[in-house]
Amino acid sequence: MPGGRGGTRSAGAASAGEAAPAPAALIVWSDGSSLLTGAIEPSGRVIPRVVADADVAPLPLVRAGQRVYWVDPAGSFVPSVGHWSQLVRYLDLATGKIATAGPGQTVFLSADGRYLLMSQTATDMTQTPVAGGSPRTLTLPPGWYLPGGDGLADVFSGAGLATANGILVQANQSPDPDGMVIGLWNLAGRRVAIIGRARTVIGAYTPPGAGHTLLAWLPAGCAGNCPVRITDTATMAVRSVRSPLGHGLVMGGAFSPDGTQLALFGLMGRYAAARMELLNLTTGTVRVAREPELALDAGIGWARWLPDGRRLVMGPATVGGYLVDTTTLSAKPLRLIRGHGQDPNYTAVLAPAPR
Repeated sequence: MPGGRGGTRSAGAASAGEAAPAPAALIVWSDGSSLLTGAIEPSGRVIPRVVADADVAPLPLVRAGQRVYWVDPAGSFVPSVGHWSQLVRYLDLATGKIATAGPGQTVFLSADGRYLLMSQTATDMTQTPVAGGSPRTLTLPPGWYLPGGDGLADVFSGAGLATANGILVQANQSPDPDGMVIGLWNLAGRRVAIIGRARTVIGAYTPPGAGHTLLAWLPAGCAGNCPVRITDTATMAVRSVRSPLGHGLVMGGAFSPDGTQLALFGLMGRYAAARMELLNLTTGTVRVAREPELALDAGIGWARWLPDGRRLVMGPATVGGYLVDTTTLSAKPLRLIRGHGQDPNYTAVLAPAPR
């Protein structure tokens, strides 16, 4: 990264005259007090750079083109709103510069990637063109709330999600251990289409230019081998798939870039451990990775697909991670080379490797 500081290639680096392997992707993540970037090599090595000291909320980062957004919980006085507020900031991957997008408690993108959505309260949000322009204020229908909009957003409460048929909203202002009713708010009207009572939402995939989204979520009030439910947001048709391991699924996962696969984490017995699973959305079959066995220190897993769609990085919430070949399901540990800060974690976002 331009202007980056921190780790440099040394131990284990290519010798003089030897071509370094082409990086598989660029990864950006936070250790809470710093923002880091690193090139992921095919071997799993990551050469990190500390881009900046930054106060970063415990939420996944958000990428739109060459910008990576996050919530700064320390915030600042915002003249346009007349009071202190948490702020949404961004890193420009091309220049290495950091700037402020505006006030916000959470940040996420519209399904088509054209708009930046930032919650202001649990019931109000702004919609700003990613390309630049004036924000538009939106207010939810009575009785519905934005995930994380209470100002206490974290990985458990969620940071917001948009589909082709509306924005994800919930019937409770704050997380409920027993789950909560979720729905889709269509911005064109005051109507909320109810999806169901969910324990957590895993993720969403919207085909380019399509008028529907696949939304993956785990139902609440279910015991034993609870399934993942995948809702087509246009028709509201639902399909359910269970883990072959027979003990249910945990929070975390991601759709592949082309929407044909869904990475999940299946529990192993009653212990706080899981293995990664890949659901083929065309055939409905589920493949289970033999290794590694993930110790779920926070009860969640995370997964991010590389842009090529043939590999992904994943791991438990905070400790360690792996580069996985999705054809063979073989995994290589992500290894920091003379780096500073924590290993890549659930805050991570991926971008194409610089050429």
